Amino acid sequence: MELLQNIDPAHLPWIAVGCALLCVALVVIGFLLQAISSIFDVIAGVIEVVVEVAQGGPVAWCGCTLLIIGLIACAGFTFLYLNAPESCAEHPTRFCQWFGFLP
Repeated sequence: MELLQNIDPAHLPWIAVGCALLCVALVVIGFLLQAISSIFDVIAGVIEVVVEVAQGGPVAWCGCTLLIIGLIACAGFTFLYLNAPESCAEHPTRFCQWFGFLP
């Protein structure tokens, strides 16, 4: 109890502010740890999928390869279709006639 008697009353507001800041810092650290944990869970999940596919052998690779090729093809066709109006104005081609970008 001698410690409490030695505290200067002028320092009591600083002690209260320090305790409040410590509480705020602990809450922020808690949120940051949850966010970091979520990020690591996503990364671990992606690594787990890659490892499972790699361990599946050629049969699993074939389906994934076809899926990736299909996604790339869809992205390529979408890119062509979205950029076609500008390209057809400068360089008319048969592609432009097929999709109706030329009269």
